[in-house]
Amino acid sequence: MKLTQKILSFIIVMVIFSFSPLFAKTLRVVNFSADIPAITSLDNFDPDSYSVVTQIFDSLVHLDLNGKRVPGLAVSWRMLNKTTYQFFLRKGVKFHNGEPFDAQAVKFTYDYIIDPINKAGNAWILSPIKRIEIITPHKLKIHLKHPDGMFLYRLTMFGAICPPKYIKEKGIQEFFKHPVGTGPFKFEQWDKGKKIVLAKNPDYWDNKMPFIDKLVFKIIPKDQGTEALLNGDVDVNTNLDPKDIERVQEAGFKIMKRLVLRGYWVLMKNQGPLKDVRVRQALNYAVDKNKLIKVQGGGFGVPLASLGKFGEIGKNSTLKPYAYDIKKAGSLLAEAGYKNGFDLDMISIEQAIPLSEAIRADLKKIGVKLNIEIVSRPDWAKRIMEGKRSGSPYPGHMAVNLVDNPIMDLSFHAGLFLASDSPWSIIRDDTFDKKFLFALFQSAFLGHTKQLKLLDKYIHDQAMMLFTFQPVRVFAMKSNITMPGVGLNGHIDYLVFSRTIMQ
Repeated sequence: MKLTQKILSFIIVMVIFSFSPLFAKTLRVVNFSADIPAITSLDNFDPDSYSVVTQIFDSLVHLDLNGKRVPGLAVSWRMLNKTTYQFFLRKGVKFHNGEPFDAQAVKFTYDYIIDPINKAGNAWILSPIKRIEIITPHKLKIHLKHPDGMFLYRLTMFGAICPPKYIKEKGIQEFFKHPVGTGPFKFEQWDKGKKIVLAKNPDYWDNKMPFIDKLVFKIIPKDQGTEALLNGDVDVNTNLDPKDIERVQEAGFKIMKRLVLRGYWVLMKNQGPLKDVRVRQALNYAVDKNKLIKVQGGGFGVPLASLGKFGEIGKNSTLKPYAYDIKKAGSLLAEAGYKNGFDLDMISIEQAIPLSEAIRADLKKIGVKLNIEIVSRPDWAKRIMEGKRSGSPYPGHMAVNLVDNPIMDLSFHAGLFLASDSPWSIIRDDTFDKKFLFALFQSAFLGHTKQLKLLDKYIHDQAMMLFTFQPVRVFAMKSNITMPGVGLNGHIDYLVFSRTIMQ
């Protein structure tokens, strides 16, 4: 009897302590190297920002780790005609402040985004939306301006739903500082330059998640990320340099890696020497992609022939990468009138330093002098995106970034990098714009993918970018941590941290 009472007392004590801060499970992550521009979807369009946005907010549609569309705040949907979709919303969901989620919240969010006066960060990606029609508190229709083969994918991350009452009461600027969503984690603190702290949402609609109590994004310089993991300052590194895999594994850490819909994108402005397609082709022939994979990807990755990536909707698999051919590159330059070469200015993120330096070394062989400016990813976004939006576009010739495709469809990167009206684009090609819109406006899947493959060929033939390689994304974590996997889209999405288990 006494033994039974002792066991019962021990169990009670353990239960009490399991709910105390002492036993709280805090996951510390290094994912970016500088302060991100924003923590809501309404005031920025930066990839790193969305790693946090997707923890705080939900969208109508989610993607699983293999890129399949799954229910989010919408339990189901159907296309009524080429420009109308009907959504049935999840019931009983509340925002972090207790405000109920309903069709009015969806209408408020999308009305705000598509109103040009608000200059919403995600306005470009959701621009096909014409209007929202509320049928009942949990049923609505979304009417589009035109058919859109990518529409449902647009909603998966960039359509994060916001709380109308909270924003009306507190104001949009307060919302930007203290966001409220329906997601698996609540915003708690942003210590600028140091960390962003999120806390578990105990009332999350998927009551199985999240499995951790706190999620801390630590802001650590890129070149210190591996050491931070090895020294115990963080539990997970979601952007481990592939060259560090062996060292990290030998220290007892677990590794997860996957070829993802990601690329080191070298955007080119079609002005000056780069206006001539022969010059752009010459640059592609001059760069050794296998060397880029070695110096930047640690030997992991595949060369790209165009914008399309393996596993992506719309990739043209018949295209072959530009061969490494210095002689042909020099011949094309001479044919274009640049036998003696020229100078180019390029801005690059710090994560792509080895790649950028390798490109500079290769281009030097054909007489092209490349001047490189290295910045953080958030600063790159400010220089390119904010500069274009404010009327002060980046004055250089090339821009390098590492960007994934969170919505799986080639249209996303085609529009983001190359469409003339995109906040990221530094090129203008009217023929491309027409081909892009024609592919986009195909609502039937087969027609949409067929036109995307033709678009991918045009991008290749016109050498609209300096094509590099599709990398492998590497996660490294402590041995007591189990993560659900690396998403095919290459992004830190809803399911990555909410399903992470700490033992």
